[in-house]
Amino acid sequence: MTLTTQFITILAMIGGGMFVGASLDTFERFFGKRKRGWLEIIYQLSFWLFQASFLFYLLYLANYGELRVYVFVAIVCGFAAYRALFQNLYLKTLEMWIRISMAVFRFLKKTGYYLIFIPSKSIIFLIISLLLGVYKILLKGTIILFLVVFYPIRLIFQIIWRLLPKNMKNYLRDLAGFLDKMKNTMNKWMKRIKK
Repeated sequence: MTLTTQFITILAMIGGGMFVGASLDTFERFFGKRKRGWLEIIYQLSFWLFQASFLFYLLYLANYGELRVYVFVAIVCGFAAYRALFQNLYLKTLEMWIRISMAVFRFLKKTGYYLIFIPSKSIIFLIISLLLGVYKILLKGTIILFLVVFYPIRLIFQIIWRLLPKNMKNYLRDLAGFLDKMKNTMNKWMKRIKK
């Protein structure tokens, strides 16, 4: 391995150590206050697998993945340099970006609520009210039409009823009573069969 390759490897691993430090602070900021459990184990395992994969990818780009002792020393140096020099600045920047992101999210949420949700809700209620109004108008119109159409038929039946002889009226009343009794008997039988 040439000196240039070794130098590039050291610089890459120092940068990798700094990246791991920044990633660890970011991870702790978002996931550090969670309760211990299976999800915590999965988060931690995924985080460290990603960090190891990233560091190995850097090492592969720098010297095709050859491990040397100075690689681990360079990672530790990069991590220590991040902690000593850049941690406070990074954490302040991270908090600033989190606040900005939350403010943008709240703004978009309120904008969506006032520009999309409330108008959509109002339009839906208006459409439902219009449909109910049209339904009521059609229902009343149908009832009125039914009454208008069947009123002459009713008058004709009333005239025919008045013209019928008295014994025929009695027969028809008896027949209606008999049919009503039959209907009640059938209903009772149906209830017994269902039980």
